Amino acid sequence: MFMLQKMSMLASKRNAVALPIVANAVDFDGTNDYMPRGAGLTGAADSSTGILSVWLRFDGSNGIATRLFSSLNGYLQFQKLSTNKFSLNVNNRLTQLTFLSTMAYTAGATWYHFLASWDTNYSAGNKIEHLYVNDASDLGTVTDSGAAFTVDYTDTNWHIGATSAGGSKFNGCMAEFYFAPGQYLDFSDSANRRKFISAPGKPVDIGTDGSTPTGVAPVVYLKDVAASYGTNSGTGGNFTITGALTTASTSPSD
Repeated sequence: MFMLQKMSMLASKRNAVALPIVANAVDFDGTNDYMPRGAGLTGAADSSTGILSVWLRFDGSNGIATRLFSSLNGYLQFQKLSTNKFSLNVNNRLTQLTFLSTMAYTAGATWYHFLASWDTNYSAGNKIEHLYVNDASDLGTVTDSGAAFTVDYTDTNWHIGATSAGGSKFNGCMAEFYFAPGQYLDFSDSANRRKFISAPGKPVDIGTDGSTPTGVAPVVYLKDVAASYGTNSGTGGNFTITGALTTASTSPSD
């Protein structure tokens, strides 16, 4: 009887619905604001898998390439292309996987929840990639022509909101930035998406250190107010705010 009760409690915990939160949202002005790390991500290791989740609102730069997150040598590049489509590229210099959104995303009042996971430990044409925007699958063009590989997550000088040289700055708002190299969830399963976005399309509580979705804290989890948004609640170390982030006029929780 005790064992059955224990198993029932564990199942309930696994299936528990994540609670909504009031997410802190910050504004990048597109001119001065971005966040360099100035170093590698503490504790990151090369791996074939990864998860990226972030809430974004674009305030400008339609038709202009915008760098959202990347490492110094571009072994991971997350950006909005000049076509206004999302693009995520992971590589180890020799081999790469790139996948784009189908839809274009432009400036306006709408918040977009970008959610992706990948596994590059498969042969050409068979790698795994998931891309969801606002809880709907939006996987478009995939470039996967190489053998199985591990992504170089130990690259240095990671940046949020611009390139390593401070170019292609993000003009918009951001909330709940989560990056977990070496972790994986199958987002074709809606139960896994509910770990990041509620059925009504709002941010949910992923834990003080971001460990709730997988049981392991991510390398990057940014959730603070504007003045301290570079404070990393994940394991990878803080980012430095260049410029002056401000509180966004809206939140994805609104």
